Amino acid sequence: RELDTCRQELKAFRKELDELSEHMAEISSEMFDAKNKVNSYARRLGEVEQELASTQELNVNLQIQLDNALQKQKQTHSTTTQAVKMIQSDLGKVFSDSDTMRMTLEELETRQLKCEGKVMEMMTNTREYAQLLEEAQETIHTLR
Repeated sequence: RELDTCRQELKAFRKELDELSEHMAEISSEMFDAKNKVNSYARRLGEVEQELASTQELNVNLQIQLDNALQKQKQTHSTTTQAVKMIQSDLGKVFSDSDTMRMTLEELETRQLKCEGKVMEMMTNTREYAQLLEEAQETIHTLR
């Protein structure tokens, strides 16, 4: 009987050992899977870190390009502003000169009208003088 009991205990012990061995195999497999996952995550983390470094470098380059573009835009804006101011100044001069020329033309037109009036008056006076001369010559001929 004792021997049967020992056998049963030994069977139970072996069964427990087999279960424990299976459990250890499962744990070993889980540890292997976990190790693979950790390696995969580490590799992916390295890739992400490399992508992050590339992205940061790209961001720096883009920032430099943006700064350059902004500087060029400021220079262009300044140049354009100066050109617009010069054009406005030139337009002011053109309008002023145009007004001056218009006033001068009006003055010349007034003078021309006065001169034409004087010429007409001189022509009338010349005709009258010529007529008086003719009359004087006729009178002189008649008196002779």
